[in-house]
Amino acid sequence: MRNTFTTCTGVVILFAIATVSCKTINPGEVGFKVQRGVIKPGILTQGRHHYNPFVSKIRKFNTRITEFSTVMSPPTKEGLEVKVDLTVLYHIKPEAAPEIYTNVGMDYGHKIVVNNFMAIVREYTMKYTAIDLLGERETIEKNIEDKLRDAISPYGIVLDDVLVKDIDMPTEVMHAIENNAKAEQIAKQMTVELQTKRKQQDFDIETREKELKFAIEKQKSDSLMMQIDANAIKNYQIIINSSLTDRLLKYKSIEVTKELVKSPNAKVIITDGKSMMLNSIGDK
Repeated sequence: MRNTFTTCTGVVILFAIATVSCKTINPGEVGFKVQRGVIKPGILTQGRHHYNPFVSKIRKFNTRITEFSTVMSPPTKEGLEVKVDLTVLYHIKPEAAPEIYTNVGMDYGHKIVVNNFMAIVREYTMKYTAIDLLGERETIEKNIEDKLRDAISPYGIVLDDVLVKDIDMPTEVMHAIENNAKAEQIAKQMTVELQTKRKQQDFDIETREKELKFAIEKQKSDSLMMQIDANAIKNYQIIINSSLTDRLLKYKSIEVTKELVKSPNAKVIITDGKSMMLNSIGDK
């Protein structure tokens, strides 16, 4: 009877051992066997895997994208603290799981990713003033991503993305930004007003120049017309004077005398032989 009980007990123990010595690797996970402190070659993919719990164990690693979010208060170049809402996304290469376990351990996310991430963020915020952080947000995000990728990739960890979701500035910085924005707005308004005034002045000067040019051109035209008229009169007089010879004048005098002789009125003609003076005496 005792032997039968012992046999049953042994069967139960063996069944329990067989049940415990089976581990499931889920989708998005990989695993590997560690036997007597030595990592066995090969990566265990999704499915059920048996092992001897007395001499070995199976370590599982998550290969899905892991998200780490935090709100930091790193110092700026001028020593102010700004609140920065950050997120980093990363995952491990399946084939790198044994090496990560050997060199870092299961807490690789905090030791490698988080520590490097926070140190790099502090390093870059200290290069900028609080106001510049807002203007250089995309540049800082890109620089942090590049440097973090260089820091974690040798471990077999892949960086998927770095997000700077929000930057909360101190009150004095926000006031400075508002004052700066107002000053810029006033400066822009003054610039627009000066440009408008200058354009109007340029227009007025151009208009006056055109009017003056027109007046000068008109004076030149009037002067030219007067000169042309004067020349025409002068030329006419020259022609007349050149045509009035002594013979022509004598001939005209004779013609006039003839006409006077034909007239029925009494006449007295007085002449010096060169020219003639006529005095007409009417009938009495």
